[in-house]
Amino acid sequence: MEKKKKVSDKNGRNQKKTPKDIFTDTLKLKKTERYPVAPHWWGIYKYEVLGLDYKKDAWQEGEKIAVIYSKFYDKFNPDWFHLHIGTPVYFKNSEVLNRDGKNYLVVDPAFRKIKSLDRYFSVGSPENEEIIDFADFILGSRSNKPKVDLSSKSGIDDFIARFVHLTAEDISELGYTRHVRLISEEYGDTVFIAAHIPSAICEIFDPITGYTGFERGLISFHDFPGGMRYLLEKCYEEQLEWAKAYAGAGAHAYAISEAFISPDIAGPDVYRRFVKDIHRDYFAEVKKMGLASICYFTGDVNPILDDLAEINIDALMTEESKKGFVIDVKNIRERIGDRVCIFGNLDSIYLLHDGMPGDVYAETQKQLEGAKNNFITCNGSPITPGTPQANIIKMIEAGKSEVF
Repeated sequence: MEKKKKVSDKNGRNQKKTPKDIFTDTLKLKKTERYPVAPHWWGIYKYEVLGLDYKKDAWQEGEKIAVIYSKFYDKFNPDWFHLHIGTPVYFKNSEVLNRDGKNYLVVDPAFRKIKSLDRYFSVGSPENEEIIDFADFILGSRSNKPKVDLSSKSGIDDFIARFVHLTAEDISELGYTRHVRLISEEYGDTVFIAAHIPSAICEIFDPITGYTGFERGLISFHDFPGGMRYLLEKCYEEQLEWAKAYAGAGAHAYAISEAFISPDIAGPDVYRRFVKDIHRDYFAEVKKMGLASICYFTGDVNPILDDLAEINIDALMTEESKKGFVIDVKNIRERIGDRVCIFGNLDSIYLLHDGMPGDVYAETQKQLEGAKNNFITCNGSPITPGTPQANIIKMIEAGKSEVF
């Protein structure tokens, strides 16, 4: 891919700020000429809108994934690349085959050895294994990891060493940062690039692949508080290796999805007792790597908004209102003031998927007016399959129209 350059005048000076400049200044709480526009597009919609089948085309190595992201970007021209965790190198030349109603990943024999070294994606796996979930890249071996023993630190340390630990160098060599590096080389001078991965809590609590699982994880806050606290500390420490790997590949920001720990699930006191100070140290380390820190906190964040303004994040992403709670960007701005940049949370279902372009434009403008400053136009959850392209175009158009 040919590297794109900034537009310059005859004296070599930039004629105007790039999307990257606008995005960076906004995250630094500086006044900008307009608000950045950042659709939430790390999900499967990017395959559909390009006429691809994510059940096959998502299982490709970083070079091909980078092309898919680039084509999506060129189609809609937002202000950022919203990149998922990446894909391992052994997806190269792999096939997805259906046998007796089940889908299997068939890996090229040349890559089977490196697949066996991947603690994140595939541990102790057979050569060809069943795909459990396409959208989240879940293989059978990943869902069959044993559960962690929270009764002792040594048991937790052993679990981390066997099933979690990867250095930044391991992560890069396995291919997980290849898409970031290629996109950075082509667009990194002008477009903001964020790598977005599940948080350590997501890895612990996920009902299918979690180190404790969801119900057992929640119960463990009561039954094994010391063990849960130690597991959280160790897993967030391990996850900094991913941030380091993305920083080395040229990302400008590092985002995590923080699920399973919202006040409507676990209660605000659980967050404050077990996670808040870990978050504070974690995001401080992310910033030391030169990365902007972004937290996508799902669920009802209202009871802990003041806490989230104190954990060293540059920006807060939230879901749209749902499940009986209301998350209003104007209210968030009034609660946390100018301490943290906030992303918008346009409704991805009832507005972007089911609404008309005029409705999308009007609601985007409403959020822009309510947020007032240090704001990034965004939808509250990934763009859903079947969303009309016209609505995405209108959201981006509306977001970019507010010029100061």
